[in-house]
Amino acid sequence: MYQLKYIIPLLCVASISGAAEWSQFRGPNGSGVSSEKNLPVKWDATTNVRWKAVTTGRSVSSPVVYGNKVFLTSSSGSQNDRLHVYCFDLKTGKQLWHRQMTATGNTGCHPKSSMAAPSPCADERAVYCLFATADLATFDHDGNLLWYRSLTSDYPKISNQVGMASSPVVHNNTLVVPMDTVGESFVAALDTQYGKNIWKVSRPRMTNWVTPTIIQKKDGAEVLFTSSKEVVSYELNTGKVAWSIEQGASTISTTIINDNKAYVPISRNLVCLDLVKDQPTEVWKTSKLTSSSATPVILGDRIYAIGGAGTLSCGNLKTGKDLWTERIGRGKGQFWASPIAGDGKIYTFDDAGICTVIQPNDEGAEILSVNDMKAEIMGTPAIADGCLIIRTIDGLYCIGKK
Repeated sequence: MYQLKYIIPLLCVASISGAAEWSQFRGPNGSGVSSEKNLPVKWDATTNVRWKAVTTGRSVSSPVVYGNKVFLTSSSGSQNDRLHVYCFDLKTGKQLWHRQMTATGNTGCHPKSSMAAPSPCADERAVYCLFATADLATFDHDGNLLWYRSLTSDYPKISNQVGMASSPVVHNNTLVVPMDTVGESFVAALDTQYGKNIWKVSRPRMTNWVTPTIIQKKDGAEVLFTSSKEVVSYELNTGKVAWSIEQGASTISTTIINDNKAYVPISRNLVCLDLVKDQPTEVWKTSKLTSSSATPVILGDRIYAIGGAGTLSCGNLKTGKDLWTERIGRGKGQFWASPIAGDGKIYTFDDAGICTVIQPNDEGAEILSVNDMKAEIMGTPAIADGCLIIRTIDGLYCIGKK
């Protein structure tokens, strides 16, 4: 039996009107696309910065936004065992609260990573923070601890050898927690009020950094997950397998759901699956739209993928036909963060802090600006309130027109 610690039920939830929504890794259902307009094009570490906040420790997670609050995580300490959760006012950058915890799980990871590698997710109730130590803490929007679970106490065979980075996702009253490791490996659905397991399904024992994706269907939602062994979709209510494809898929890039289709990185290809029927059917596949770690992004009737060295490829969304490939990287850094899109533009970020703004067209990529943040960027930024919320390793920037 698992141990549930510090359970505090949330008895009253205040509604949030006009809430900005970039509430999980890569925003609305992991699409990486915002409907915001009039987004910034040119900036640097001091120009067009609405506000900047300094945080403790190192972070490669992404910021998330709900209502007028920005949530983010970091880890610090000589053993990387001090875990931090921050909340900032979206309008002013004022720190509203900061909570700290001591890690209960293994803190080993790659030097480029951090215990704050999984991104938090949020809903009208709370913000849900999973760390690479398998510590899972939930706070209400005012910073009150609602519940906490040490998953390594619940499941001692969980392993963390090079650092975990899969992010949780929340749908209605269900929190999906991915925990693929070389030790005990599973995906679990937890109720958001108390943190108790609704279901828990064993997974192949292997390292995996993929964030699950929610599929909305008429008869109920599913959660799609990939690994180097398979592509599988679980019924969100029960955990039963809805369908699966026994082909090795990406262990880093996340699947995109768009217009009843799934765009899945499978066997060094990007594959488009039609989700209308119970068992998906292949629409197209291409090897021209793959990326090493970044998830592709869809803008209009085009899909874009960026490689680790900064090669941007464009394909036709309906056919998968490759239209063009251009190198946008400046040779300074690698592209770990996923591209995001809004206002008809694509934003890319490398780990040297170079942010490139692109206006795509059928002939190629028009580079509108190259912006140097002069700080390492690993996490995928957020878009909210007409701004880019950019998480550097040790700081947070709100970039917007003044």
